[in-house]
Amino acid sequence: MLKNRLHLLILLIALAASELCYTQDITYPDIRGFKKEMNYPVYTPDNLWDYINGGAEAYNALGFEKLIVVEYTRGKKTSVKLEIYTHRNPDLAFGIYALERSPSYNFAKTGVQGYSDQDFFNFLKGRYYVKIYTHSKSAKAIEAVQTLAARIEALLEGTTEFPETLQLFPEGGKKPNQEMFISENVLGHEFLANAYRSSYGVDESDFDIYLFKADEPDQVSRMLSSYLKRHDLDTGGEASGKVTFRDGYNGTIFLAWKNNLMVLLSGLGEEETDLANSYIDMILNQ
Repeated sequence: MLKNRLHLLILLIALAASELCYTQDITYPDIRGFKKEMNYPVYTPDNLWDYINGGAEAYNALGFEKLIVVEYTRGKKTSVKLEIYTHRNPDLAFGIYALERSPSYNFAKTGVQGYSDQDFFNFLKGRYYVKIYTHSKSAKAIEAVQTLAARIEALLEGTTEFPETLQLFPEGGKKPNQEMFISENVLGHEFLANAYRSSYGVDESDFDIYLFKADEPDQVSRMLSSYLKRHDLDTGGEASGKVTFRDGYNGTIFLAWKNNLMVLLSGLGEEETDLANSYIDMILNQ
């Protein structure tokens, strides 16, 4: 009996420790003049719908794990809300961050990157996507948004660099702050996943470049084989190569591969093959 009770006690302690680690990753800072409210539940993929309704689908598709919400109130009408979204890894966190940012925002070097206006400040750091905002126009609330952004960024662990794959995109013609990470159904194909996309404008031509990079070459080769097979093509057994074909509503596709990297260009016509190949070569020959 004593042994069973001891096992039960150890189990309860372990569960309590697990819950503590799960809900208290950091000590949330106090803001002078504001009351800190921590009455929100910890949101997970199962109940995120309760907080952001239809937006939960995009978060869950990008490896969402949990959301912590803290509210700072001042009187009855002034509040500042802090939301910390944790994703499975930095690539997926970048995916949701990039999905919600707009090139027209004011950008700052906070964490990996942040964007803001007077009443909000959102930023990315490691696998965390942080949102801080207020609906109040008071100077105290707006100041609190900025203060919280700086303090939370300092407390969170994680990389302050963009995903390494983004460095493979050529700079010439690249539209700033429009890079994306797409975790599934790239170009509407269920067999294409985990692609970085960057948009370009060169002279009168607008086009997108997708990069598929994996730790294991087989991951890329499987996607490549599925895509080519769909269009009665194959790699010919070569570790590198280029093909051009029409892909329904996606138009002309320029596809190239080398080892564990696959490059896809869309938005250009066949008459712009030289332009497409110049970008492919810049990427694959790095």
